[in-house]
Amino acid sequence: MDQGGISLLPESRRRIEISIPGENRAIYFGIGVVLMVFLLFAGVKIYTAYLNNKLSEIENEINLIEGQRNKEFEREALVLNQQFALVGNLLNKHLIWSNVLARVQGRIPSQVQFQTLLGDASESKIEIKGWAVNYTTIAKQIAALLSDETVADISLDKVSTFPTGVLEYNIKILFDKDKFLLSKTDSK
Repeated sequence: MDQGGISLLPESRRRIEISIPGENRAIYFGIGVVLMVFLLFAGVKIYTAYLNNKLSEIENEINLIEGQRNKEFEREALVLNQQFALVGNLLNKHLIWSNVLARVQGRIPSQVQFQTLLGDASESKIEIKGWAVNYTTIAKQIAALLSDETVADISLDKVSTFPTGVLEYNIKILFDKDKFLLSKTDSK
């Protein structure tokens, strides 16, 4: 009979279970963190392998293209491109003498004959030695030239009279160089 004492017999023992709510949460959380770190590490390893594979493919393509290049032709093309740039710059600063002479010719009266015509691009001038019938013709020529917006200044150097009545004169026409540059005429 059991009188409330302690019994050491195996069939009479009772198991006492003590359960604390949330006691396994830390273990589950730790396992979750370890699992996440492992998955992240595996993902980084896979992505690194993928990027290394892509990098080697791109390097192979670059090497293939590099092998197909004609380096001598490329050098010649670069030199030619530099030469075109230099020539283009010179051409853009080049005077179009035909335009200058057309402007001068359009302003000269028919009673005038030229003996010499000299042009100097660096000084932006034209020197004319000519013959005229009278002083009025020379004055009309100067007035006509000054009416052109491209003419900056005119100087009449010398007028000589011949026994035949013809006047020989020297005139210098200074013009606005910028209005006759190739780069300015292309944009018009």
